[in-house]
Amino acid sequence: MLNKLALSGIKSRLRDYVVLFSGLVIGSAIFYMFMALATNDQFQKANSTVSVTPIIFGFGAVLLAIITFVYIIYANSFLLSLRQRDYALFMMLGAKSRKISRLIFTETLALGVGATLVGTAIGVGLTGGVSQLLRQMLDAPARHLVSLYWPAVLTTIIFFTVLFFLAALVNARKMRRTPVLELLHADTQPVIVQRRPVRELLLAILGIISLGVGYWAMKAINHLGINSIPIALVTIVLGSFLLVGAVVTSIVGALRRNHKFAQKNVRSFTLAQIGFRLHSYTAILAVVSILFALALGAITVGLNFYQETPTMTNALSTYDVVLHDPTTATQREADKLTGVTSKVTYDVKVDQSNNTAYFQADEVNAHPVLEVKANFTKRDVMQYSQYKADTAKENTVEYQNAFLTLTTMNIAGGSKLRFVDAQSYARAGGQVQKVVTYRVSDLRANIPVMKKIHEMEIKRYPQLMKRSAPDKYTMYTMMNGMNSGFAFMGFFLGLAFLAMLASTLMFKILSGAAADRARYRMLSRMGVRPKLLRNSIRTEIGVLFGVPAVLGVVHVLFGLQLFKALLINPYAGIWVPFAIFAVLYILYYVLTVWLYNGIVRPRE
Repeated sequence: MLNKLALSGIKSRLRDYVVLFSGLVIGSAIFYMFMALATNDQFQKANSTVSVTPIIFGFGAVLLAIITFVYIIYANSFLLSLRQRDYALFMMLGAKSRKISRLIFTETLALGVGATLVGTAIGVGLTGGVSQLLRQMLDAPARHLVSLYWPAVLTTIIFFTVLFFLAALVNARKMRRTPVLELLHADTQPVIVQRRPVRELLLAILGIISLGVGYWAMKAINHLGINSIPIALVTIVLGSFLLVGAVVTSIVGALRRNHKFAQKNVRSFTLAQIGFRLHSYTAILAVVSILFALALGAITVGLNFYQETPTMTNALSTYDVVLHDPTTATQREADKLTGVTSKVTYDVKVDQSNNTAYFQADEVNAHPVLEVKANFTKRDVMQYSQYKADTAKENTVEYQNAFLTLTTMNIAGGSKLRFVDAQSYARAGGQVQKVVTYRVSDLRANIPVMKKIHEMEIKRYPQLMKRSAPDKYTMYTMMNGMNSGFAFMGFFLGLAFLAMLASTLMFKILSGAAADRARYRMLSRMGVRPKLLRNSIRTEIGVLFGVPAVLGVVHVLFGLQLFKALLINPYAGIWVPFAIFAVLYILYYVLTVWLYNGIVRPRE
């Protein structure tokens, strides 16, 4: 009988349970997605050239575990608030506290384990879908990554099961020890928020100092090494919590004391709502600010690695395509190149008997051979050295590296370079080769064509693979092999953290909407215009979205210092990921406002 009553109570609050269950499912799915990378040593070794990658993932796992722990604590509190009135009624009707405790224990554990299993299954699907999408978008092999990775499955299930087991024990104990009348009237008891200005000032100062230490640790990574990560992890999490709880609350309190500002329209009510929420949302907003920084930072770093692949390739190799004695097939492929900025043809005589390559001086002076200068500071502007015919320098290493790469000769075999006039060129022995060089404006857009040309040229001239200076396509594959792993991990984790932060904040706001319904209905009955109510809701939720966003952006701007040793310029093109992230974040905000508005405001 008691089980039937409990089941009927769940049905009556089905919408709230759906919100709770969905939030837990998303949390466990995101946790699995991260663990699919963090527990896969083969994936990390195959897709990262940095030896400390496993350590970074280890600290990330600790941070995510802390965030998930806070998330589960809140979810457990929400679950208990849903059922405490029902169980108080059961006890008033004669149900024994022992049975009630067993019931709440079973319900908490069953809900948690069920959400974990469903979330893990969804996480497996998301891992496969997202990884496949990113492989295609980023041209990243992402070797050894599998969607169903059993160590990650076991880690997720064990971690969440233990958390929910502990939560079930806490719920059962709390339900058994709390007086019935207190459980019965829990929803109607006022929450008194006591202001302590001196304490808030001290906490704000401590929070700023803590954040300052964390930001310094990230900037001083060259001196601190790997120790900068745990220092930043602890201090930034602590500083975010203290700053949200003290500074923002003080600002809202100051606005409420400004009667000229607060008494206009329903600002007093809105500020009271914000102040009340900030008091109970401190931990969640601090967590969301960290998630915001992780998501935006991961996407920003991933995009930087993706963009730097062609930059680094162009800085190490000059000509995008070099055709040796073009055949009809290779010329047909070369004609498919887009955005061609330069096409130069040279006549070269290769005399294999004395390992000498002859170039016509007039032809070289008319079209000097280019050699890119390795300058990684400018993304779109490359500097080149021009080499004209100079018999005094033809035997130098610099000239031989610049000119002999245009021939099919093996540079390491002691080949020689000669600049001669037209008559001497005609008398020279050897085979005449027509060499055509191409440069394009967009390297990545031409990679498929360059790959086909590369394969055709290597098939005709296998000795080209023995060169110390590979062609542009080979250089691109080398750079992409180093950078694509980081780009893949950045985008993958960024999307995962974005989904988690959105679900965390949206879940927290919507779960309290039912309690706010009476307040908005009261204002409506008092004659407050619907437009003012909508503005109040937009402002209230806007503050809750804005506080972690501002703090998260500051975290990212300092956090990018960690990647100065790996990236040419971690701040290059930063507006692109920021703009993309802002659009997605605003969409989440609009969706939350729409859902919340539909719950709290009466139908017009």
